[in-house]
Amino acid sequence: MKQVSFGIYLFAILFFSACSCNQQKNQAKKIQEVKKADINFQISRFEDDLFACNPNQLDIDLPKLEKKYPAFYDVFYNQILQVPSFGDKGTQLNYMQEFITNKYNVGLRDTVKKAFANLDFLKDDLQILFANYKSHFPEKPTPNVTTCISEFQIATFTVSDSLIGISLDMYLGEKYRFYTDIFKQYSFMIPTFDKKYMAIDCANVLVNNLVKAPSDKSTLLDKMLAKGKIFYIIENLLPNKAENDIIKYTDKSWKFCIDNEPQIWAYFVQKDLFYNTQFEQYKYVTEGPTTYGMPSTSPGRVGAWLGWQIIRAYMKENPNTTLKDLIALNDGQKILTESKYKPKTN
Repeated sequence: MKQVSFGIYLFAILFFSACSCNQQKNQAKKIQEVKKADINFQISRFEDDLFACNPNQLDIDLPKLEKKYPAFYDVFYNQILQVPSFGDKGTQLNYMQEFITNKYNVGLRDTVKKAFANLDFLKDDLQILFANYKSHFPEKPTPNVTTCISEFQIATFTVSDSLIGISLDMYLGEKYRFYTDIFKQYSFMIPTFDKKYMAIDCANVLVNNLVKAPSDKSTLLDKMLAKGKIFYIIENLLPNKAENDIIKYTDKSWKFCIDNEPQIWAYFVQKDLFYNTQFEQYKYVTEGPTTYGMPSTSPGRVGAWLGWQIIRAYMKENPNTTLKDLIALNDGQKILTESKYKPKTN
């Protein structure tokens, strides 16, 4: 579809403010206070154990691996690598033999091993994440973490409430030489393949299991607020992370949204988009190099960013609301009205 312009009248005035000046973080009310020191979890290196298997005796070594990683192995084997769980065992073993002996995968394993000789940086972040997770959701278990190599299939995923999977080959940094060819159609995402986003992605998969995704027929407002809830919860779980990193915006992209917040709001109002239920409205809240209908200098999913600001405003107006309370709120109009959201101008 042809991209339309915001219109000169919407961008006649620019507002220049630092990305942290106009946004004040307000933390949601905790159900209990859990300290970092009270959090215990394990990080297991599945990729090391997998590539340590003898390729000539996988019929012996793989069952041992499955026994060590019972829940993770099944998801990795059947869903990520998409090896059928039924059929000829010889064919299955040949597939796994190819996976661990293929020179490209061996090279990838070596690159990952060098880049992530240890994961101390991640453990520190996860201590914060899991302590806040238990503070807001005390009924949830503290997850363990298992790393792997997925041949660039996925970054993070949950196996259950108690286990997070991380594919380390998705965090080798934007200069990793093979990303450009592998992600030709999604080159705008390559800068996000960095280890600084690893804990944020872990929080994201946990929170996505908590926040119910709106139906395809829901309003754009509901879709915006669902995304906004996710970002708001993540900033509560990882208050040490920069807000632009939570949504994976560069400083420049974040500044675009802050500087043009009134114009962004006006665009959605004047186009009568909030209550639109057409499926194509996902384009305002999903990943992209830019946002449909906005200047080429805009980042993707500006609608999700705006939803986040509305949720922030709502929580500021309702300081006794817990994250569990927020998740249970499904009336988008009620949230918008009670947020008293009004874009800031300078």
